[in-house]
Amino acid sequence: MTDIFVKNGFVLTMTGEGVGMIEDGAVAIVGNEIVAVGKTGDLVKEYGEAERVFDAKGKAVLPGFVDAHVHTSNTIKRGMGQDVPEIEWMLKTAAPFTPYTTPEHSIKGTALGVLEEIMSGTTCIGEIGGDMAPVAERVFAPSGVRAQLSNTINEIGPGSRPDARKPYIFFEDVGERKLREAIDLIDTWHGAVGGRITCMFSPHAADMMSGEMLLRVKEEANSRGMMSHIHVAQGGREAIQIDLRFGTTTVRYLDGIGFLDDTIIAAHCHQTTDEEVGILADRGVRYVSCPASIGIIDGITPPLALYLQLGGKSAAIGSDQANGNNSHNMLVEMKVAALLNKTRHRDPTVLPAWKMLRIATIEGAETIGLGDSIGSLEPGKKADLILLNLKVPHMTPVLSRPVRNIAPNIVYSARGDEVETVIIDGKVVMENREILTMDEAKVIEEAQKAAEEVCNAATEDYMNADSHLAKMARRGLL
Repeated sequence: MTDIFVKNGFVLTMTGEGVGMIEDGAVAIVGNEIVAVGKTGDLVKEYGEAERVFDAKGKAVLPGFVDAHVHTSNTIKRGMGQDVPEIEWMLKTAAPFTPYTTPEHSIKGTALGVLEEIMSGTTCIGEIGGDMAPVAERVFAPSGVRAQLSNTINEIGPGSRPDARKPYIFFEDVGERKLREAIDLIDTWHGAVGGRITCMFSPHAADMMSGEMLLRVKEEANSRGMMSHIHVAQGGREAIQIDLRFGTTTVRYLDGIGFLDDTIIAAHCHQTTDEEVGILADRGVRYVSCPASIGIIDGITPPLALYLQLGGKSAAIGSDQANGNNSHNMLVEMKVAALLNKTRHRDPTVLPAWKMLRIATIEGAETIGLGDSIGSLEPGKKADLILLNLKVPHMTPVLSRPVRNIAPNIVYSARGDEVETVIIDGKVVMENREILTMDEAKVIEEAQKAAEEVCNAATEDYMNADSHLAKMARRGLL
């Protein structure tokens, strides 16, 4: 018996070289797997009497989005870190909140971020943060979202960063503790809830730990057949630290110690030369670009198109954090990525809409090591898909001749509220914009309360840090 049958839609399968469009298409699901994809007329006789039937007439049906690099716990600090120089962002707009943010606050922030992700079509989240175990138990598992979780490993403790222009102070005991916690997370949660939750290692960044610890984490990951997800060349602050400590740049330092290969997922990579991007591509490093976040924090367009032009193995995009990006919405991220890279290269043909959709689905899944199970609509893959309404003013008209305009309209016109239905691992998680696995009103209310608690407690420290944003507030500009 077929469990779910989606019919009459514009099905973007993401198979082949492009979006793999099937007009008047259908998808049949049994359990948590896709069993058939094709024309509605060809599949309806065998699968049409399913337990649940979704009529997708006037809708796009496509794989759920993969948000490959995320820190959702920061969602309660949305709007607290924008419009400041990069060297201020971590130490003057993020750090003041840290002493006042409890694990409970982080859980409320993550719930809000996950809610936003699902409601805008993301079905797989690459979450990186501290102490992921309680968040996995209380948010990721019950929400129904697919997640790849990592505890960050670094040697940064209280007092490690008194001045961005002086070498950070490393604490070996902090690194040992965080490595143990990361291993515990993997031992407990990798493959949990029927495989919907997976884990990997995440050495934080080259400027936040010794080379010995960095290589040790990679060796531990490789011994388990896992990849490592690391922030690389993520701005002027990191560049200063790497130069102070090693007299070189991040990419050249990592390459020099033999760290770079196809088991590494490198996020950001915008503080690089073109030649260094070529080194990443040549070494087979996988790349996650966070264009909206880095555009706001650094004023730089990350080298997504360049990486691909230089033969990069695989690339994904991520929304990063809401106190940097301001949102966790992959439809927004696709548009920003396309526009910024077009202007960076002064070439409107760079990263066309069909390519951005692939990067947000199948190629994103491949980048984080899940391409064999998700990212496209084909038999044998996990049933992670979304239904997106095309019959709204800003998505109209829907045309197939002389060329199909569905992919461009999704990337350049969609906002996120067009996503009506979300199916993850064969279960309906959202239907007709009603999320079934989370209490939307409660999540928003609790996140608001948590944000007020943290921000009220941190107000004096935040204002004393005297960031550009604090100066704007004093002048009454906000």
